[in-house]
Amino acid sequence: MPFNIFDGLDALVDLLTLDFSKNSSSKSAVTKKSSKKSKYTTELWGGSFLAMASILYFIVFKNPLPEENDVQTVLICILIGFLISFVLFFSLYQLGLFYFKSLFKFIFFNGSAILLIISFVLFMYYKSGVFL
Repeated sequence: MPFNIFDGLDALVDLLTLDFSKNSSSKSAVTKKSSKKSKYTTELWGGSFLAMASILYFIVFKNPLPEENDVQTVLICILIGFLISFVLFFSLYQLGLFYFKSLFKFIFFNGSAILLIISFVLFMYYKSGVFL
């Protein structure tokens, strides 16, 4: 089934729609209990992604880069990281697991996941020795 651009725009509009009312008719008692239980799940995942990414960036950049075209290599690794993150986010969206309650959670989770994937690609390229 081909991807329809209007489905993507509909999901984006649904994502950006914020509900500030206390007595929303769409919320039930079950979702209120589960939201209290997992209130900071997105922040915990995002924070752990940032912690892992910072460790990987430190490992990669603590020594000078060995390539002669290091800027070009870093840019290619960043593009590969963005491509992998797009595939990950699209897969999560197709599975129905890509929804957020606020714009901050959306930006924080996506930014930290992108940074983690880019740091992992850089780590694999420079430290594994497979590509050099």
